[in-house]
Order: sequence, then structure tokens, then C-alpha cells
Amino acid sequence: MNRYRAIFVTLVVVLGAIMFPAYSALPSFDSLPTADDTVARRRAFDYYYLQSLALKEQGSHDAALEMLEHCLSIDPDAPAVLFELSNYYMYLGKKTEALALMQRAVKEEPGNFWYRHILATAYENSGLRSDAIAVYESMSKDFPANSEINLMLAGFYTEEGQYDKAIVALDDYERKEGKSEQISLQKYNICILMLDSARAIEEVAKIAADYPDDLRFKVLLGDTYEHYNNSARAYEIYTEVLAQEPDNLSAQLSLVDYYKHNGDKEQFMASIDTLLMNKKMSSSMRSEILVNVITEIEKSGGDSLYITNLCERLMTQPVEQLPILSVYAQYLTHKKADEKVVSPLLYKMLSIEPENKMAQLQLLSYAIGRKDYSEIIARSDTAIQYNPEILQLYYYRGVACYQLKKKQEALSTFRRGLECRSEDSDPAFVSELFTIIGDTEHELGNQTATIEAYDSALVYNPRNIVVLNNYAYYLALDGGDLEKAEEMSLRTIKEEPDNPIYIDTYMWILFMQQRYEEAKAYAEKLMQTNDEMSAVEYSHCGDVFAMCGDIERAVELWLEAQKLGDESKILKRKIKKKKYIADDKRGKK
Repeated sequence: MNRYRAIFVTLVVVLGAIMFPAYSALPSFDSLPTADDTVARRRAFDYYYLQSLALKEQGSHDAALEMLEHCLSIDPDAPAVLFELSNYYMYLGKKTEALALMQRAVKEEPGNFWYRHILATAYENSGLRSDAIAVYESMSKDFPANSEINLMLAGFYTEEGQYDKAIVALDDYERKEGKSEQISLQKYNICILMLDSARAIEEVAKIAADYPDDLRFKVLLGDTYEHYNNSARAYEIYTEVLAQEPDNLSAQLSLVDYYKHNGDKEQFMASIDTLLMNKKMSSSMRSEILVNVITEIEKSGGDSLYITNLCERLMTQPVEQLPILSVYAQYLTHKKADEKVVSPLLYKMLSIEPENKMAQLQLLSYAIGRKDYSEIIARSDTAIQYNPEILQLYYYRGVACYQLKKKQEALSTFRRGLECRSEDSDPAFVSELFTIIGDTEHELGNQTATIEAYDSALVYNPRNIVVLNNYAYYLALDGGDLEKAEEMSLRTIKEEPDNPIYIDTYMWILFMQQRYEEAKAYAEKLMQTNDEMSAVEYSHCGDVFAMCGDIERAVELWLEAQKLGDESKILKRKIKKKKYIADDKRGKK
């Protein structure tokens, strides 16, 4: 295509996009030239092909696909059309048809590097690995200047276990591009996969010789000898490196593994000390190694004194302290060390990083363990400042406020926590917050707020049996929707059939529905399963037996309730008159 021809084609594409912005505006195929002569067919083909490109550019892919298929009816062997159609068919999931079209495109234009590369990729994606390799092998011959083909072949050969071929491909790459650290290491790794110790050692020795100033490769040579059980030669190399560079991290790490592999515990511990004191080591690596050391020592029986001394010495070194403090504090916590031992470490962590979550939460847990409610509030306030998304902090703070008789502040805290909930919040815990709000509102006599909180709790956890029980019981006490109360209570019985609290609730709902004989069966079960019944439960059972006509048994149960502290006037009247008397203000569960 000469210069003017190229300009013409560009103009046609641009004008096509302007003149035919939507496929519906295109004239039908029949209205355009379809003469049999070669020139006319070529013009028709060019027209439709250019329109397909314009439509593709506009995003009108259905129309572009139709245009391309019409192009193929004019020239069944046009490689550009075969290529474009192959891409469309692959996108549509027609892999077999797409592959066939791409094969034809390559056949028609074998010198097109891109077509052959796409064909190889299509073979690979279709699981035809050997066909993909064959395409790349032919490409390496036809396009010898393209070294990337050698890398692709090396990868395929390695995956297929054809290691000798992989190394040949990499050697060919190095002849074209020159030696590189990456390729040399790749060949070394292939030798390891081949289980060829001599070849692996030879390869890594070459790398070490090629890069004499990079001692990593000399250490790698030592590691290779160690891998093939030549520990003596490995040790020689490690000591040579350390003589040249005493704080070489790679050599120190390898020496640790060397002593461990050879069972020299004393030297192993000494090498660990040396390694961890190395100032070149990153903080993350130091803490990782320290964790691994502690884990190994714990597995072998544990030497707490050694670990303690090691951590204490590390804290005197001019290295970043926070990671060491964190590991040490977690270790001591795991060993259940006294709070007085761990707390100074936690305070030091907070002096370095005030927002440190681990230190904040551990100090909070100590306050919770001591039931120091004022400190729980203070610790929670600080932790919330840095971690407002942790809903448990609001829970602990609210409970502490409740214990200090600050119920309104407790409610405010719980609600603040709910305001911080997100899609990632644990629904069960959100339900717990609503539950405790409902319980507190009930104690304050706010029944509407109680019901709203319980309804919300069940939205987040429909199986929250604590809510189901309390909700049902309060409905029964207040003479509310007893059918709803029964349905909820029955669900708790099914979940925990022997739970005395749930049995008592269900029994009382049946009683309120005047289903006395059914209630009596649950009263019997309650007394059988609960050795430590409460005054409320004894009183309930007495009421049930009274309404079933067993007044003697009822009085016995009422007397038990009285012994346990029920001093209500209504109970005294029931005992005195030996009959059931309705009580509008029953005790809480």
C-alpha cells in the first residue's frame, strides 16, 4: 500500500465512523457493489472490512461481527478477517471455532509473528500444551532475533519436565542477550529439579565466579553443597564469606540452618544470638526469626529462661524495638505471665506507637479481669480513639458503665457502637449490642424501646435465643401478644430443651394462656432438670400447681420461694389463703 493508498484508507475509516455512527443506519449488503470482477470484489471487501473496524472502534461489536462474517463470504482466506473473527469467537466462548479460524490465519500468513503468538496462546488456553510448544519451536527458527520466544519455551519445557531442552533454550537466550543473574539462577533451579547435583554445583559455581562481589551467590554455593550433604564444604564456604564480611546476613542464616541440620544445639543457639543482633537485619525479618526460634524452643520442651534472656538482650540493642516488644509481650501472655511483668512492655509499646492495637487490647483485658470498671472505661476510650471500628470496645465500656450504675451512659455507649457498624461487622455481635440495649431499656421501664431493640437484634441474628427468651417472657409478663411469645419461646426450647430458664419461660406463657395442664408438664420438667431453682421459678411452679388443683404442692413451692428471698405481699397472701392470687407485678427473671 503506497502513501496515498494509506491516506485513503485512513480517510475511509474516519469518514465511516462519521457517516455511519450506528449500525441501523448502514445500507443493506445487497445495495452495495457485489460484482464478480476482481476489482469490484476487492472494493466491496475493503468497504465492509473498514466498516467492521470503525464499528469495533465505536463498540458496536454485534454489527462489526456481522460485517466480518460478510467479508469472509467475499474472501474466505483473508488472514486479517480470520484473525479478527477468531478474537470475537473466543470472546463468545466458541473456542473450537476460534482456534480453527486462527489456524487458517496463520496458514494464510505464516510470516506474521503476532498471529502465531496468538495461536500458541490459544492452544495453551485450550489445554493443548504440546501444540503450543510446537508453534513456539517453529517461531524460534523463523524469528531467531526474538529472544523472548526462548524464555517462553524454557518455561514450557520446565513445566513439562523437559529440563535439558529448557537449559538449551536459556543458553540460546544468553547467546543473544548476554549473561544475566536471573537466567543463571533459572538454569540453576532447573538443575536442582533434574536432581543433578554435579550440574547444579557447576552452575552455581559459575554464577559465583561471574559475580564475585555479590557474596549471596557464594553462600548459595555453600547451601547447594549442604543440600547435597557435603556439610564440610558448605561450612568452609560460610566461614570464608564471614571472614570477608562478618555481618553477612545470608551466611549467618545459612550457618543457623547448618548447625540445626547437624544437631549442634550449642552452636545453633549461639548462631541465633549472632544473627538476631545483626544490625543489617530488617525489623520484620528479626521478629519473624524470633517467633520461629520461640516456636522451635517451645516444641522441644521449652526453655523460658533462654527466651526471656534473648528478648531482654535484644531490647538493649540499637534496633527497632516495637517488633521485639510485641513478640516478647505475646510470648509472656501466652505463658500466662503476671500482669505486672507484661504491662511495662505494653506501656513501652504505646510510648512508641500510641495506636498499637495489641497493647491497647491487652491492657483492657487486664482491667476486665480485675473488674476495674473505671479503668475499663478509660482504656476503652483510648482504644476507641484509634480503633473506632472495633464494636467490642463499646460493649465493654457500656457494661462497665452499667456496673457503675450509669445505665443511661451505658445505653449511649452501646448506641455509639452501633453507629460504627459496617457491612464487615459480625452480625452476631451487632445482635448482641441490640440485645443488651433491649435488656437495659427493659430495666428502665422503656418497653417500646425494648421491643425495638429486640426486633433489631433478631434482624441481625434470627437465632439469638437469649433475645427470643427475654422477648417472649416480657410479652407474657405484660400480657402482650401471647401467640408471638409462645412461638419465640418454643424456638428456644427446641434449641436448648433442658435449659431451665427457657423451660420456665415457656411454662409461664402456657400458664398465661390458661393451658394449665400443659404448663404443669413443664413445671415437672423444670424441677427435674434444675437443682438450683430461683425464687421466681418456685413461685411460678406453685401458681401452676394451684391452678391444676394441687394446692398442697403449690403451698410447698411458694414456701420455697419465700425461703429464697421472695418477700412479696402477694406471695404471703397466697400462702396464707392457700390459693392462687394474680400478681400484676411479677419479679424479673
